[in-house]
Amino acid sequence: MAVSVVVVAYNSADVLPACLASIPGGIAVVVVDNASSDGTGALAEAAGARVVRAPVNLGFGRGANAGFAAVQAEFGLLLNADARLTPGVLEALAQAAARYPDAGLLAPEIFGDDGALQFGHALPTTPPRKRSQPMPAGDCCMDYVGGSAMFFRMSAFRSLGGFDDAIFLYGEDDDICMRLAAGGHGLVHVAGCSVLHAGGKSTTPSPRLDWCKAWHQGWSRVHVEAKHRGRGAAWRYLARQWPGLALKAGLRRGDARHTKWSGRAAGMAAWARGVSATAVGLDPG
Repeated sequence: MAVSVVVVAYNSADVLPACLASIPGGIAVVVVDNASSDGTGALAEAAGARVVRAPVNLGFGRGANAGFAAVQAEFGLLLNADARLTPGVLEALAQAAARYPDAGLLAPEIFGDDGALQFGHALPTTPPRKRSQPMPAGDCCMDYVGGSAMFFRMSAFRSLGGFDDAIFLYGEDDDICMRLAAGGHGLVHVAGCSVLHAGGKSTTPSPRLDWCKAWHQGWSRVHVEAKHRGRGAAWRYLARQWPGLALKAGLRRGDARHTKWSGRAAGMAAWARGVSATAVGLDPG
């Protein structure tokens, strides 16, 4: 198959072996090591992957761009480090790409460890009438596909310049789905083939890391809104969402969701001040 697999990893030594072991032999694998400190890069090399060692943590989208720069195949699968392929999934995706030559991005059925299907989500540009749709039977076109497993037609991916370099973490998948659709490329959810995704296990969790991730979730959400719907829409979104998050973060410190509220509010406020997400990196301070 004319397919390569790209995995972006940061301190992913606990989950990366299972991910790499699930990839069939003979498939070229590129692992982007985002300046890990737990031996992720050495582990990937020992497994036979080509390793791109980033001098600093590039974030997810920029890391993926660095990995895809080394891909020469017609198709590239971007796979989360905490995801695992099931047998036959690459063949099924390649066959679907041949059936749908206008598709720039395809994705398999993605199941969490709890067995639940992780089936897309609405985007800022998704019309209200399409925000609640039943799960279709068979292949279908969607506003959003992928996330933890994104099968790109590389010509379409490169025609866009890859992922948005302004985004450090979160929202890069939403952004590229909207850009692909705007460029006339189909986004296809492929039935009958699957990937297993542990979810949130790519990096060893900690309260501080959870807050930093929430910061980037807040920043990226407003950035994507501004990019695709205009700065006026972004400021209206900020006005609707930020006060409630900030109030809950200030008044409900004992709540288990406090880290999420506080981090997202801080990220949104940073966007409003003109802070660059890539400049602050994984630890916004």
